[in-house]
Amino acid sequence: MRSLLRKTSITLLLALTVVGLKAQQEFSLEQAIAYALKNNENLKNARVAIDDAAAQVNETRADGLPQINARYNFTNNPTLQSSIIDLSNFDPSVPEGTEGRVAFGIKNQSDLNINATQMVWDGAFFIGLKAAKKLKEKVVVDAAKEQEDVREQVMKAYYLVLVNQVRTDLVEANIATLDSTLKDTQQLYENGFAEKIDVSRLQVQMNNLYAEQSAVRQAIISAKNLLKLSIGMSVDEEIELTEGLDSFNFSYNPQEVADFSVSDRLEVQQLDYLRQLAELDVKNVKSQYIPTVGLTAAWGRNTGSNEFSQVWESDRWFSYSSVGLNVNIPIFDGLRKKYSIRRKLYQVETLSNQSSLLINNLRQSLINAQVALDVNLERLEVQEQNVELAREVMEITREKYTEGIGSNLELVVADQDYKVAEVNYLTSLYDAIVAKIELDKALGKLN
Repeated sequence: MRSLLRKTSITLLLALTVVGLKAQQEFSLEQAIAYALKNNENLKNARVAIDDAAAQVNETRADGLPQINARYNFTNNPTLQSSIIDLSNFDPSVPEGTEGRVAFGIKNQSDLNINATQMVWDGAFFIGLKAAKKLKEKVVVDAAKEQEDVREQVMKAYYLVLVNQVRTDLVEANIATLDSTLKDTQQLYENGFAEKIDVSRLQVQMNNLYAEQSAVRQAIISAKNLLKLSIGMSVDEEIELTEGLDSFNFSYNPQEVADFSVSDRLEVQQLDYLRQLAELDVKNVKSQYIPTVGLTAAWGRNTGSNEFSQVWESDRWFSYSSVGLNVNIPIFDGLRKKYSIRRKLYQVETLSNQSSLLINNLRQSLINAQVALDVNLERLEVQEQNVELAREVMEITREKYTEGIGSNLELVVADQDYKVAEVNYLTSLYDAIVAKIELDKALGKLN
């Protein structure tokens, strides 16, 4: 029985392992970005906004097409309204001044009517149609800007996971090295060649490494969840990254930075579209000074009878029709349009000022991004040298301690310095990666 249970448990464990491996998805950076472009919720909303803007263009265009409506009415008058009249007006034989009550109308009435209107000229319509098309163009630029932001988020989250994975490898290597030293020291203590405090110091160091290992593992989980959130994946799914930090390219062309025109940035295009829409809003109000012209046409048939059954007889239906021209001429509105135009012109001026400020800020951001990358690359080089120096010191100190000519305290301090150097290096590495990503974004290269 126990053998059977053991075999069953192993089988279930293997099955669950296979399922877990199948559920795990592997991503390179480009695959993660491609997944995000398809599944990120913000980008989905951006695509919906494009479709909505296209529908708005068609909705506005529909106002300039013929508007046709049909109407059918049936009315039953159980009690006809009566009026008091001078009967002599209708019957000369009746003495003048003779009053009587007369009911006008019939009990059953029916009417079928079809009417059509066609806008001939309305300046607001043409301006509105142009504004709807311009809004559609802006929404497309908004979607491109959202894509750029998503790419930036995915890249930063992706490399954050990689940096933490490297940190995990370093911590595990430190644990393996320190564990060997701890065992040797324990053996020396048992043989009377080391003190208890030497063992305790190394044990504290080992405990700190275990705590750091746990913290880094949690940091990797958090970074992966951030990545999954950025690409639009459920945080319950498993993800594995296939690239390493060696593939990251820090190089850039300084001349490209100097020659780049920030006017090409998507943020400037977005604000420019807002300014164009504001200008169209001014034209829309001005167009209201111009008369509007429209055509109307109607055709119908009506009938009536005191007997309900006779209402539907074809020979009792009579046709009527009409054609008209409507011209609406604005004369005076209390100067409302004048001040409305003035306010909208202020909006245009404000947007122009904001555009100048934005261009200046973007240029400053570009220069700052270049400086930040240069500074972080210098720091990275220094921290890389510090790691090598700290490793040399640690190895020499450990060798001296093993040979019995170095102290345990020196070894602990050397290990701590090496750990600090590693952390500083990885922090500088990620800062440099973020600086390069932000420089690429400032150059409009993320899309």
